[in-house]
Amino acid sequence: MKKCLLLFLALATTLSLAACKGEKDPKVLYDEASKKTSELASMDVISVINMQMTQGEDTTDIKMDLDMKMADINTEKMRYLAQGTTSFMDQNLDILMYYENGYYYMDSMGQKVKYAMDLDAIMKQVKQSTEGASVDSTYLKDITAKKDGANQVLTFNVDAEKMDAYVQDMMAQLGTNMDGVTYSIKEASGEATVNKDGYFTSSKIKMSLEMSAQGETIAMVMDTDSTYNNPGQTVEVTAPDLEGYTEIDASALGTQ
Repeated sequence: MKKCLLLFLALATTLSLAACKGEKDPKVLYDEASKKTSELASMDVISVINMQMTQGEDTTDIKMDLDMKMADINTEKMRYLAQGTTSFMDQNLDILMYYENGYYYMDSMGQKVKYAMDLDAIMKQVKQSTEGASVDSTYLKDITAKKDGANQVLTFNVDAEKMDAYVQDMMAQLGTNMDGVTYSIKEASGEATVNKDGYFTSSKIKMSLEMSAQGETIAMVMDTDSTYNNPGQTVEVTAPDLEGYTEIDASALGTQ
């Protein structure tokens, strides 16, 4: 069960959906907001993921929160700081991740490691953990839009078959897929809010799926709630203490 938990935590970081604004076709609104958010030079996003995993008669509840801050996105000066906690089986696992000057730092489970990572690789990871701009609007269906004060709110369902293919592709790109492990999404739906300036301010997604590995199947329900703080404003990223990290070969982790 613990091995499956680790696999699912990798999957959880690849899943996030977004939304859009206006009195236009909802898919057009989605695309416009996705594009605008993806072009931000800095970002401050908080995500909370609540999961329930069931295997036979055993049920495990998992909560993961992640506070992510980015500055100078997609430039050689990019800095990325993510801090969070995963709680499961009466345990709390703290994790810190930081990127600067071509190096990725990770502090987790009492181990501090760093390894070289190019800009393209870190951008793939950042995009999958912060926004849904890379999820094409054709994956969504039954989209409706309504006003909420100065904001616009979209609600939608997700095409489970297309989302299956998306998840497998993203796991492969991030280097977190494993031989013999498959994911089958049963259903997914979501809601997202866009402010008057056209930026995402929040998104919620509920998904039910199954993970199969080594002849065993685990049923999962995952609720993701993300908040985009002050989108469009400059974000300050302060580097953590980078002393005491051991440099390793990234290939040993299967990350590149």
